[in-house]
Amino acid sequence: MRSLVVAGTVVAALTGCGEVVATGPNGTGASACQSTVDATLRNVAMRIYAQAAHGPNVVSATRRLARSPALARAVERGDASQTRAALRPLLKGQIHRIVVTRGARVLARLGTSSALAPVRGVISDTSGRPVGQYTLAVGGDAAIVGIIRALTGAQVRVLAATAPAPGGATASVAATAFPSGAVRIWLLGGASPACGATPAQTAAATTGAIATRLYDVEATGPSTQRVLRHVARDRRFAAAVGADDPVALRAAIVRFFRTHSLHVVRVRATTVAGQLVGDVGGPFVLAPASTAVRDAHGRIAGRVTLAVQDDTGYMKLVHGFTGADVLMRTATGTVPGSSPAGGRQPTFSFTATAFPTGPLTVSLFN
Repeated sequence: MRSLVVAGTVVAALTGCGEVVATGPNGTGASACQSTVDATLRNVAMRIYAQAAHGPNVVSATRRLARSPALARAVERGDASQTRAALRPLLKGQIHRIVVTRGARVLARLGTSSALAPVRGVISDTSGRPVGQYTLAVGGDAAIVGIIRALTGAQVRVLAATAPAPGGATASVAATAFPSGAVRIWLLGGASPACGATPAQTAAATTGAIATRLYDVEATGPSTQRVLRHVARDRRFAAAVGADDPVALRAAIVRFFRTHSLHVVRVRATTVAGQLVGDVGGPFVLAPASTAVRDAHGRIAGRVTLAVQDDTGYMKLVHGFTGADVLMRTATGTVPGSSPAGGRQPTFSFTATAFPTGPLTVSLFN
């Protein structure tokens, strides 16, 4: 999405760790609005980077390394082959890159593509004695840049910390490359501002746009479409749908749940006539995506509807990326895990889709 072009002169000076300072006529009007938007988008970019540096994936990954006696034994012996073997089952699609050393010697180096937010730790034996070190990253450049771009609408560039600001830059965030080295994540442009009467209203509208974008990513993004294609084209799944066999369908769906790379949380299938074959997964999920299921001859055998995100996960992401509390309601009441309103009025609301159909009201409290 292109950035807003306003009449007059707007000069944005980026200082410190991404501080946004805007100048304009008396610091008011369109200039002040754009400055608030830029600061809000920068805050989101900073939170996304923080998730890669300190978030749940980091906690989970470091815990697995600490609890692996096979890794500790291999590192203690200085066995490079066994160190690599012990590491592979610990990656679990979370660890993007990792280097393990014993003293000055590198025992393992897995992953080659660019990454950000390195995390360092010590590998200890069963008595707690340090035997080695690791440096890991759970966030690749492409993944971090992709989610910042998807949520903010900005173009994103990662440059050395000493490089000059690129043209059109509106904000930046200090970051660290893997395995070391200072860089900056630059935002160029971004969402067109929905200016409110006050900076707080402008910030709330910008945060609401980000929450809406995140929902759209869950409903129609590339990852969701990839999962939808995989499920719809699975031969055993398609055969179960075509045969109206709920037992075989459940077995196929459970297999999807066990395939970590799919990250699907609920799958529902109907026949060509629209009758339910089966519906397996969590009770509170959102952003349903659907497509036709075809048999081995290309004939339509039915339809699949699935979700890749549950309600609680979405609320945690919105809060983690924006700081806003989230309350969600369906026709049957408040969704479990929602933040209590506590007499507050929402600062932004929009209507999403519950699973498999029906309105889902998402309210934010900044």
